[in-house]
Order: sequence, then C-alpha cells, then structure tokens
Amino acid sequence: MESKTNFKELMKERHSARYFQSKEIPKDVLKEIISTSLLSPSWGNSQPWNIYVASGETLSEIRKIWISKSNEKVKGYPDMDPAHRTSFSERSQKHMEVITKYAQECSKDPNCKSFMGVQSEIFNAPTVVYLTLPKGYTKYSVLDLGGLEMSIMLAAKDLGVDSIPAYLAIIYPDVIRKYCKIPDNEDIIIGIALGYEDDNIINKYRAKKMTLDECCHFYD
Repeated sequence: MESKTNFKELMKERHSARYFQSKEIPKDVLKEIISTSLLSPSWGNSQPWNIYVASGETLSEIRKIWISKSNEKVKGYPDMDPAHRTSFSERSQKHMEVITKYAQECSKDPNCKSFMGVQSEIFNAPTVVYLTLPKGYTKYSVLDLGGLEMSIMLAAKDLGVDSIPAYLAIIYPDVIRKYCKIPDNEDIIIGIALGYEDDNIINKYRAKKMTLDECCHFYD
C-alpha cells in the first residue's frame, strides 16, 4: 500500500545524531516542534508531562557543569533509575553490542569524535528538551512520555532538525533543576538533544532495525 504522506521517509531519515553544529535553532522552529508534538495521545487524555527547553546561555551553563563533573568522574544520579544492560533480554543486549563495537572502531580514526566525549558535552547540542513527570507517576505515564518523545523527534526532523534522546543528558538532575527552574515534585525522565547534524564521522552510524519476521507475530 502506498503511503499518502512522507511519514515513511521521515521515519527512515530520522536517526540519532551524536555531534551537532553550533548553529542555533530559531525559537519559532522550536515552538512549532513542541506544538506539533503536543498532539500526542495519552492514557485517558491525562497528558501527564511538562516540557523544559534549554538553549543559549542556560544550556551553556549546564554544559560547563556537565563537562566538569564528567572530568571529575562524578557518577550520575538520575531521577529515574536506569536499568543495567544485563537487565535487558539477550536479543536486546546483542543490539546494544553493535553500537559499542562501532564506537570502538570509530575511536581508531583520529577524525572521529569520542563517543564518551560527546556525551559529556551533551553532544554540542544548541538545544536540549527535558521531559518530566510528576513524582509518583504511573507506568502508563512513562509509556505516554515515550510517545511524546518520538513525536518531538519526528516533528523536529520534519523541519530539518536532528536529534538524539539521551539518558546521559539527565544524569545530574539537580543541575537541570537549578537552571530550568524545575520543581522538586517533578522527575526528569529524559533529555532530547536537538540541532543540526555535524559532518563528523561519528554521525555516520546507522542502527540496523529489526524486520517484521524478527519481532512481529500475526494471528488471523
């Protein structure tokens, strides 16, 4: 069946960019991205989220502290506990190993940005979108937030803006709270770095996605 929109191409084109140009994203573009994403569905129309968009001097201050803490080897303390890789299924762990191997190979090229280095710089992104949920949130609220997250990235790509959702963008939540004035009764769940992809070799990685036969089951 032929698609009536360019959605399929949009899905193909969107990928995680790991290093961005310093070029700023116009405020009206950011507003359109967020406005479009707010059309996302949620359990019982609960719309449980809040959205905080950091750019300019605000993000610059956050980035300085991020780099400092990273250099000092300060362990992250995110609001939502991350799962260790061993907590994932065997199949998922195999998928994760692919990007680890790519990072190792990329590091052998002197022109390739360090995977860990760009994370400590928050990918040199000109904007980071922080998504929060009220403390005591339900599992369905996390599901809903994932839908909003994807909507933001697709809306961004539709306007020529690249993205990457990153746990490492939220590992020091007190810093984000201070500069984005996020209240203590909200948990910071994920950060989405937005910007215009740099031409560094680190951005050439493309994750191999599963096929229908690998994960989908039809019953007639």
